[in-house]
Amino acid sequence: MIRREGVVIGAALTLMFVLAAAMVVAPARTPIAASPSPSAGVAAQATTPLRTVREGVVGSVQTLDPLFARTHAEQDLVALIFSGLSTLGPNGTIVPALAERWVSTGGGKNYTFTLRRDAVWQDGVPVTADDVVFTVLTVQHPDYTGPLAGTWRGVTVKKLDARTVRFTLATQAASFLPATSQPILPAHLLQDVPIADLAASGFGQQPVGSGPYELVSLTHDGATLRRVETAGAARSPAPSSVPLDPFSWRPAEVPSGPDGFEFFFYPDAGALADAFRAGALDTASGLDPSTADSVATGGARVIRYPRTVVTVAVPNLRFGRNLFQSVHVRRALLEAIDRDAIVRGVLASGGVRADTLIPPTSWAFDQKAAGHVTFSLSSAAKELAAAGWRRTSNGWRRPGVKTPVTFELLAVDSAANPVAAQVAHQVASDWTDLGLHVNVTVLPAGALVGSKLVPGRFDATIMDINLGRDPDLYPLLASTQAVAGGSNVAGYQSATLDKLLQSSRLFASIPDRKKRLSALQVRLAQELPLLPLFFADFSYVVRDAVLGPTPNVVTQPSERFWDVLTWRVAERPAS
Repeated sequence: MIRREGVVIGAALTLMFVLAAAMVVAPARTPIAASPSPSAGVAAQATTPLRTVREGVVGSVQTLDPLFARTHAEQDLVALIFSGLSTLGPNGTIVPALAERWVSTGGGKNYTFTLRRDAVWQDGVPVTADDVVFTVLTVQHPDYTGPLAGTWRGVTVKKLDARTVRFTLATQAASFLPATSQPILPAHLLQDVPIADLAASGFGQQPVGSGPYELVSLTHDGATLRRVETAGAARSPAPSSVPLDPFSWRPAEVPSGPDGFEFFFYPDAGALADAFRAGALDTASGLDPSTADSVATGGARVIRYPRTVVTVAVPNLRFGRNLFQSVHVRRALLEAIDRDAIVRGVLASGGVRADTLIPPTSWAFDQKAAGHVTFSLSSAAKELAAAGWRRTSNGWRRPGVKTPVTFELLAVDSAANPVAAQVAHQVASDWTDLGLHVNVTVLPAGALVGSKLVPGRFDATIMDINLGRDPDLYPLLASTQAVAGGSNVAGYQSATLDKLLQSSRLFASIPDRKKRLSALQVRLAQELPLLPLFFADFSYVVRDAVLGPTPNVVTQPSERFWDVLTWRVAERPAS
């Protein structure tokens, strides 16, 4: 997790291609139960309940502690086992979960949450304000070194009574509310465990949450969950339009949804696709768009969830790096990329071209302000000429330089992100058509970040950035973050842009923030500190026997379970 400036925002900025498993050494674990092993590629037989979803995911599980979950498989299970104060609602809204309601005062500096009276842990103990305070203080503690470190910096938490907790922000931050979807931990089980020892404690193997499903068994190959029958289990909102007042929404009194889930863990997308084709699975998560389309045959479909993840080309604009300092050069690079062709080809039409860094699904998106840079090699050549570059028989030359321009484009390897690697090669091909000499280098995630991006030793790179549910671009582009290890990876600095970034993140009415964010999008189109490429959808392959999953705007794949208690599973005979 890259350090942020100021107060936490809803979904912390993430370099999505950096798989945390490549960056850390996870503690060894022992399966908590020698249950019938859901071995990869083999369908569960008679042990499968009639209305249980057989879910295949790429990845593995080392822990189910929400504060240390890193892989997609871990986050999927955590999303079903645990709950936050708030959760994703219909149409990308934020609705209550463990909280009954909240109120903001002090111009957005204070948020007071009231917990539901029926909120209980899966061991029957009531959820209280102590649990909320414990979770936040744990993440803030210097001994905590998990992926959420730094995300609650600048926030003070205080228990007002057993069901009421108040957050006080050091500065106004309109993006705070989405952060309250952070899963809450049970203080009564963990408060005596030293924070430095939490990651290695047994809780990650035998978690007790407050979500709609509880863990039955966990092995290296898979996991089994069953639906919680207590009235206090967090509910999912119905996939219908939500009123303007999120508190007017109330979940159904009687939990519904699948009886349980059997998760099967696969080492790669190929193994997952083979298992789905063989009929071993009801759903598949972790396939690229083309593969998802290829396996969704014979009674299966692909559900596409729009994401808040933008894929960008990042030029190195740090001090001393002169290759891309001219905005004419950056505009030329963007004009030379056939982004629509990338969406059609690499994404199999599972996404949209990005005209700015704010998702087109966001309330803050302004197409007029964002503008549209069209694909045109001739226009790109004119922009390079405007920057003083000169085209020769063997390529473009910069002013005063006798050798052709040659640079390196970095990307994470296909094992970590096959889409990013494909995109890098397509972008390099487009730039080659413009007459540039571009060498593509793919690296493992750890080497790419640690050896290249963090110290700023790169020319350009392809990067996925999760902007979260609130369009706060300050951490991504602010000059204060243009330092080694800062979240401004490009190293771009602009006093004019800084003012717009700061203004757009302040607490204000939606109409006021839209005006500020529109002005920001206009400036981004003028300066082009990053080159927006596309927003890719998350592809979820589902058999027709599973009814109910409804697309929604998601910040991460695990949010596909936002409406899980509205799902239905058709009966199938036990083997």
